[in-house]
Amino acid sequence: MLRLVDMARLGRAVRQEDVDDLGVPTQDQLVRAIDEGRLDDAKRLAGYMVTEGKSLHDLFCDWVWDMQTQIAKRWGEDAVGDVLRSSQETWMLRRSWKGFLGMTVPERVAVTAEIMRAHHGGPKQDGALGITEDEHRFSIRMDPCGSGGRMRRGDPVDGTPSRLGAPYSFGVTQQPHDWSWGRTDVPYYCTHCAMNEILPMEWGGHPLWVTDFEPDASKPCHWHFYKTADAIPQEYYTRVGRTKPAAGEGRY
Repeated sequence: MLRLVDMARLGRAVRQEDVDDLGVPTQDQLVRAIDEGRLDDAKRLAGYMVTEGKSLHDLFCDWVWDMQTQIAKRWGEDAVGDVLRSSQETWMLRRSWKGFLGMTVPERVAVTAEIMRAHHGGPKQDGALGITEDEHRFSIRMDPCGSGGRMRRGDPVDGTPSRLGAPYSFGVTQQPHDWSWGRTDVPYYCTHCAMNEILPMEWGGHPLWVTDFEPDASKPCHWHFYKTADAIPQEYYTRVGRTKPAAGEGRY
C-alpha cells in the first residue's frame, strides 16, 4: 500500500514502504496504482515524481556552481573558461551540435523542451515552461530555469535562499569574458550557456540557439531558436566576440 510520509527534516513527503517495494521505480508504482483503480494514489505519485527527482538534480547543480567558484578562487577566472571549453567542446555539446544539425528547428525546440521540463524549472519547480512562436523564432521562457535561475533566486519549493549569499556565497564573473557575454556579475554556473553559443559558432558559424540572460534574477531568462541562421541578429555574435557569417554561409 502506498505510504507518502511527510519528513519534517526534508520538508517534503518520502515513500516509506515495505523493503520489497522501496526499490520499485515510482513510475512502476504509479502504473500499478492505475491498474488497480487507486486513482488518488496515482495522482499523488505523479506529483511525488517531481519532488523525488528534484533533490538530487538540485544538489548537482549547486555542486557544479560551487566547484566553479573554487576553481576561480584558486586559479583565477580564466581557468573557469578553460574548464567550460574543455568539457563542453568534447562529448557534451559536440553531441548536441551533431544531433541538432540533422533536425528541423521545430524538432530542436521539441527536444529542448523535453530537456528543460526535466530541468525542474518554473515557479513550482515542476518543469513548467512558456513557449511562443513568431515570424522569426521560437522562444522558451524559463521563470526561473531549474538551475541558474533557481539558484540565483533561492528555491521557491524548498525555501532555501539565493546561492549568491550566505551560506553558499557562490561566485560571479569579476571581469567580462566572451564566455560571460562580455558581462561582469554573471554566475559562473550560467556561463555554460554562453559557451553553448560560442562552440557551435566555431564549428559551423552559427549558434544552435541563443540565450537572453536576465541580470535581474527575479525576471525570466529565454532561449531563442531562430528559424533561419540569417535571421539571428548580429548582436548575439558580437557579445561573444564573434562575427556573423555572410548570408548563406555556415552550418545551421
